[in-house]
Amino acid sequence: MRIDTGAGKNASSRLVTTLAGLALLASACSGKGNGSPFDGSPFVGIALTPSATGVVDDVASGVRGAWYAYGDSVGPNASDAGTDFPGSDCAKAGFTSDQCSVIAAPIPGQPFAPDSVKGMCTKGTAAQVLDSNVGPNYSAIYGAGIALDFNNPGSDAGAAKGYLDMTPYVGIGFDFTAEVIPSKAMRVNFPFNGETAGHTPFWGGTAMTYSPLTSGAHVEIRWADVAPPTYLEPGILPLDKRQVASIQFQVYSSSTATTPFSYCVNNLTLLTAL
Repeated sequence: MRIDTGAGKNASSRLVTTLAGLALLASACSGKGNGSPFDGSPFVGIALTPSATGVVDDVASGVRGAWYAYGDSVGPNASDAGTDFPGSDCAKAGFTSDQCSVIAAPIPGQPFAPDSVKGMCTKGTAAQVLDSNVGPNYSAIYGAGIALDFNNPGSDAGAAKGYLDMTPYVGIGFDFTAEVIPSKAMRVNFPFNGETAGHTPFWGGTAMTYSPLTSGAHVEIRWADVAPPTYLEPGILPLDKRQVASIQFQVYSSSTATTPFSYCVNNLTLLTAL
């Protein structure tokens, strides 16, 4: 998969399907309040409330999937037995565990319990990108994050990851808090069916190379503000709102230093009004 310099990679669908099955069984962008300090006002729309194991099963929207942690050091068979480091992109490229990104919490491959106050929280360190035969290897060392699939019920048989039609909604909202937030090193990604390989659209892509997240922000994202970065060559496919796979909160790797992070996402909502 092609990865742009400074960009990230979306999560492995095989890991996500496995994790979903386990969990189900066990300010450059416009818009009202977009990135503004959280003032306690509610979102207008359908709240995607997770269970005690991080599962969202919402009848009104059809969203069914599990929150999970992902990263370059996590393989497709992560489970209670471990993170499957040997199967990870970082390991398969020949890098050692101390050269790859670290997710301290939650444990990848295990049910993701929300914090009762802060929501879905994660912490760790995105690794520094190291060189391979073709220069900095962003494909193998792309960072880490947390995500929610919109249509991934999971099963012992390995149900296929699906997509959600987002055209009934004007955007998506959430509250964001952080103890350690990387400067200009996070993206809110929206993988979709048929996207140009390696060019997942993200919030802020119409104006910058990162998403403008700040701690304490009450974020409302318009779909018009979700796009691949503008520096890419023509022909990159824009977001297809009819077939959105997930939302990813990614800390992407840098070629100059490691990138510590500690942040939480709460009150995720499909917006019917801004």
